[in-house]
Amino acid sequence: MLQFSIKNITPLALFWALLFMGWGCRKDVLELREYPNTHTELSQFLMQVPDPATATTFQFNGLNEDKILSTPQGLRVFLTDVDQLFATKNTTSPVLCSTCAELKIVVTIARAKGDILARELATNSVDDALLESAGMVQVQAFCGATELQLLPGRTIKVQLPAIDPVNDMFIHTGVFDNNGFRGWKNTSQEVFKADWPGPTGGSVQGYELIVAQLGWSNCARPLSHATATPFCVTLKPSYTGLNTRIYLVFENSTVIAPLKFDDATHSFCFPAIPAGYPVQVVSVAKLEQEFWLGATMTETGTNSMLPVTPQKQDAVQILGYLRGL
Repeated sequence: MLQFSIKNITPLALFWALLFMGWGCRKDVLELREYPNTHTELSQFLMQVPDPATATTFQFNGLNEDKILSTPQGLRVFLTDVDQLFATKNTTSPVLCSTCAELKIVVTIARAKGDILARELATNSVDDALLESAGMVQVQAFCGATELQLLPGRTIKVQLPAIDPVNDMFIHTGVFDNNGFRGWKNTSQEVFKADWPGPTGGSVQGYELIVAQLGWSNCARPLSHATATPFCVTLKPSYTGLNTRIYLVFENSTVIAPLKFDDATHSFCFPAIPAGYPVQVVSVAKLEQEFWLGATMTETGTNSMLPVTPQKQDAVQILGYLRGL
């Protein structure tokens, strides 16, 4: 019988034997490395663009009378028959404002182009038709921590100041899904031109909206055009739909088209842009820990595939640029 003795093994042989045994017994280790969610980080960064004053919170310890809410921007929201106005979401049971000790109404306005871009609202319909906006308003209601909705058949009146109101405006409701904002849906509810007393005398001109749903409402009309063609932007391969946002910002009207990333062509496109409009192509990206801004002037209809080269910028510079759009 063959006998084995450790005394017959040289130190070098013993080293290799132990190393081999240790390697053979080693278990594979799967290292999970956590990567930042750049899409979320970019959204949080852009939300620094709007002035906090564009959102106004009204709080009541019970409300048992009709009320007109006025924001610093001159926007007015009318609450009437308040005990038969709201319900909890997905129910038709009234929430009595008179007995709600922590009633909160939040009114947010978005009409500056930078604010609209930063809030990722854009001015496209759900079927990718472009809209010209006179302003967007969000009305939210809460009883304590519970978010409310309007009771079926109830509406609220919103008055939106405007220097030179125009005709043919309609209320469009914001449509959202798990991926965020999808576009605006036309409610077919016409917007009326109106005037009302100003806070310090005189009268205020603007639009009057009869809103049948809380959330975002857009006072808008279709952008008139005869023909429209796709508009695309190309960037270096490091820029993707996960770390980059690109918008087409029209110069002479409040029209903002979101360009969506196409994996197949590695380009950002919008399917139907009318020709002949001066626009800025605005891109904001975050690569690693650095921000990049692209700002290119062009005219729609002249470039079907426009190359854009973003430049590295400080966060403060990018926020300032977007606020000045």
